[in-house]
Amino acid sequence: GTHTTTQPPPTPSIGESLVDDGINQIKQVDNNFDPVHFTEVASDVFFQVQAGWMRRDLNSYQHLLGEELAQEYEKHFSDMRSSGHINKLESIAVRGMEIIEAGSDGLEDFVTVLVTANLLDYTVDDKSGELISGSMTSPVKFQEKWTWARPTGTQDWKLEGITEV
Repeated sequence: GTHTTTQPPPTPSIGESLVDDGINQIKQVDNNFDPVHFTEVASDVFFQVQAGWMRRDLNSYQHLLGEELAQEYEKHFSDMRSSGHINKLESIAVRGMEIIEAGSDGLEDFVTVLVTANLLDYTVDDKSGELISGSMTSPVKFQEKWTWARPTGTQDWKLEGITEV
């Protein structure tokens, strides 16, 4: 480019400017991309996924998952059904939805959101309702990274991966 500067670029503070750079990369290919709106949608999907997890059912949000993740979930659900377990996730309070990584390579855009939440996480027998593991009364705190990707030039975001922090 023709843009020259005599000043050396300022030293980036760790993390933040990288995220900003990544968001700007996405904005270059999609100038309507809004990180705040994105985290709101990600939050809605988070609740949908947790609800579907308790129903051991993928149908309502299958279209939002990448193939690998969908297969992984299907396997979890069939395991839970065959063992007669229901994993309950209740009283979910999302404490944070923060974009921690983002970028576009021109073919694919990706955004990773760090989800911090408190919830009751316990497993019961689907016939007797008896507690198998976890606690019905003590909330646990959890953090997961949810990575979304889409082909550049589309609005077709898919959840590609969830990793525990």
